[in-house]
Amino acid sequence: MCIRAVQEKMVCMYSGKDTTLHQDLPIGNYIFKRVDNFKYLGAVVNKMNNRSVEVNVRLTMANRAYYGLQNHMKLRIISRNTKTFLYKTLIRPVLTYGAETWVLFKQDEHRLSIFERKILRRIYGPVMDGGRWRIRTNQELYQQCGENDIVKFCKLSRLRWAGHVIRQDDDDLSRRVLSEPGGKCPRGRPRLHWEDGVEEDIARLGCRNWKVVTLNREGWKKLLKGAEAHPGL
Repeated sequence: MCIRAVQEKMVCMYSGKDTTLHQDLPIGNYIFKRVDNFKYLGAVVNKMNNRSVEVNVRLTMANRAYYGLQNHMKLRIISRNTKTFLYKTLIRPVLTYGAETWVLFKQDEHRLSIFERKILRRIYGPVMDGGRWRIRTNQELYQQCGENDIVKFCKLSRLRWAGHVIRQDDDDLSRRVLSEPGGKCPRGRPRLHWEDGVEEDIARLGCRNWKVVTLNREGWKKLLKGAEAHPGL
């Protein structure tokens, strides 16, 4: 591939809060455009490493997938089980793509839950209670669905990925990124990191020395199995 074709497809991004690094990147006779974010392997990477940006993109794409299936969701000849299957196989994977690497804030969890319940209410509809129709409660929706909510689904995915990362060799890139953070901590409260979210979930499960537990695949699978039914996760 010639350098001109590379120039058209390649961009550069400076990471961090330094606003002085705003110029494009010159290499020889070519200049590569500076951007604040770009898409890599389907995920949006931004200079502040703010995963909420990626959550917003996923919500937009999942909403498009939902409206593409909306006519099917309205048909009464299609059973609720089939509609739920459509959601799990065609919409939820779009919504949770790359969720293993997310650092979820409370507002992100809230938005994900709202989106999922919107679809579940379309599938299951209202319920007759005392001679009057009423909207199903959140608990009733998930009882009908028979699945964990979207936030717990993301956390379980993150825990599975955590076990995979810890079992990698020390020179593996994912392991090095986890164990060798660079740079200085800025003033103020430190930002929430991916490993912080993992350790918070592990603490709720009552597990100690989780990095040691991950080395035993069967033991880690048993812990994840228990996490699926844990009410506090």
